[in-house]
Amino acid sequence: MLRVLIDAIAAALPGDTRAPSGLIRKSLVTMGATPAETLADRQFASADGRLRTSACLVIDPDFGFLQSFSKSLRGAGVEAVELLNSARIAENIDSHAPDVIFVDLNAANPHDCMRALLSLKECAFSGRVQLLGRCEIPFLESFRKLGNEFSLTMLPVMQKPVDFAAVRKIILAQKLAGQPTSGSELSLKSALARNLITFWYQPKIDLRKRQVVGAEVVARVAHPQHGIMSPVDVLAGAGEEELFELASHALVSALKMSATLDQMGIWLKLAINVSVETLVKLPIAELVSKHRPQNDEWPGILFEVSEAQVINKIVVLRERFHELEKYKISLSIDNFGRGNSSFSVFRYLPFSEIKIDPSFVQGCANNKGNASVCKTMIQLAHNFSSEAAAVGIELSEDAHELTLMGCDIGQGYRFGRPMPDQRLITMLTTGRSESENFYRPARPLAEPQPA
Repeated sequence: MLRVLIDAIAAALPGDTRAPSGLIRKSLVTMGATPAETLADRQFASADGRLRTSACLVIDPDFGFLQSFSKSLRGAGVEAVELLNSARIAENIDSHAPDVIFVDLNAANPHDCMRALLSLKECAFSGRVQLLGRCEIPFLESFRKLGNEFSLTMLPVMQKPVDFAAVRKIILAQKLAGQPTSGSELSLKSALARNLITFWYQPKIDLRKRQVVGAEVVARVAHPQHGIMSPVDVLAGAGEEELFELASHALVSALKMSATLDQMGIWLKLAINVSVETLVKLPIAELVSKHRPQNDEWPGILFEVSEAQVINKIVVLRERFHELEKYKISLSIDNFGRGNSSFSVFRYLPFSEIKIDPSFVQGCANNKGNASVCKTMIQLAHNFSSEAAAVGIELSEDAHELTLMGCDIGQGYRFGRPMPDQRLITMLTTGRSESENFYRPARPLAEPQPA
């Protein structure tokens, strides 16, 4: 009976749980990288033998339990990241590199637990997974078995109410408690001064054409002892001056990468996430004139600004817009739908792109509410002559549903993780050798002359 129930849930949720296939998926996820290299940007070991602070994700819709359980973990020397559901699990894995993920299983509504296991399978999570729930042991065990079938490392199940003494045994058995490495103490100022900041690129896909058309620039810290690190820690407490310098480096990196791609005949629009305060200070004219490709068909650079800042800083953006437009800088509204959206902003500025928040994108193939929100946002974008971009796509079913809705651009781990510039170039050139449609040529083909 339990097996039948699990099969029914799997059928109802987005997704074929088998390994994905197809040129786009194959090239964007694995091209030029071993499985270990694919995970290198989110799992970091200390090179000098000292333990870093271990991290856990705790996924539970019971806010009271979530806070109490996470507080206990922190008291035991383990960093805890609290999530009410699994919608953004892959993003948090990339940001926090957890060693263990605690997932609640609710017998009355097991769908979120199933989604969590599917997402962990999709991103090839190599840590441990701990199921806990207020349900019978056989039911918990059936989901643990399913996790094992997904090649996940599943710990023995736990029933609620949880005896934290048992959790302490897990912490000791898994050797989770540790001291922070010196890498976690690195500030953005010192990382910039030591030239440790590097920039990686996450592909963006034309969903209808199945074609790579852009990439988002993301910062990474290349620590000499601890390897590639997420920038989360170094950004904490960063001042305006350091953030301005980081944005300047990101823009120069994107412009130089654009020039390299243009020389290779590759049309790709690169995007940078930036605050309005930083944007208005950037020497746009100087940097773009110095580093941009000379091709008149260059697609330019996309500045992604959060929805909240767009609403609160619309006057400042309007004052800078004509200069941005002159130098082929366009604007995107990031995380649209997360805040208090205001349609009035569309009257004042022509946004090139509207990025739908991942909380609506993930599960849209199965959740009617999410699907309705996505469809409305896509229509809104098109009504204002903007492109609709869905962020955080992890499952093929969501990508398919968004394509049917008319969504223009897709971005997420389903298509590719952030990668170094050379790996992106390798992916593009190898993909092009297998399909002429893999990316858009930088220059249009010459029209045949009449005889």
